[in-house]
Amino acid sequence: MRALIDLKNIISKQLPKMPKEYITRLIMDRNHESLLLVKREAVGRRIIGGVVYRPFEQNSFVEIAFLAITSQEQVKGYGTRLMNKLKTHLQKCKIKYMLTYADNNAIGYFKKQGFSTVPRMPKHLWFGYIKEYDSGTLMDCYLNPDIDYDNISKDLKKQKAALLGAIKKCYNLKRCRGLDLARKEQKMEDDGLRAAFAEIPGLLESGWDFESYKKSMYAQCSP
Repeated sequence: MRALIDLKNIISKQLPKMPKEYITRLIMDRNHESLLLVKREAVGRRIIGGVVYRPFEQNSFVEIAFLAITSQEQVKGYGTRLMNKLKTHLQKCKIKYMLTYADNNAIGYFKKQGFSTVPRMPKHLWFGYIKEYDSGTLMDCYLNPDIDYDNISKDLKKQKAALLGAIKKCYNLKRCRGLDLARKEQKMEDDGLRAAFAEIPGLLESGWDFESYKKSMYAQCSP
């Protein structure tokens, strides 16, 4: 009970326009569940955030009512960690979708967590089950059963490393010294410039030609 009261205080502070009585009613409602984010500290443990949601098992979705992190712990990745833990828990419960009404300040966060403003869940599965808010934007997120959300950051890093490794095997990186055309008190005629550019390995093979270069230079110098 103490933990739920702490969560209520966090949500009330982060959502000052939301009536405290309404927040308390949903948190204490038996139809709603809460997932708390607890931080270990030298003097013990402290609740720094949480999410309140209502599951609809028969239709395989949940409605997220509140999600908040204390202002001192924001922009540290705790919101993403909380959402990934929620996704993992819902996967075990055979939930396929998460729905929420997000205000303008929260849309960016939910998009980063895989939510979309174009609902993908069939409307007949959720319409009439959740409360609609005129000031919010309906967003949903599909829970892919093949994704390990607890380790998704590590998996993405491994995929990136594997992709870069495969790319390096497909080409030979070779650095060539460029031309110094800014030498003082030295003017080169067209023939001299043409010959100088031709010394750059691979330049002509890439499709570059001197006449196009001259036209582009003249165009940049024209008033």
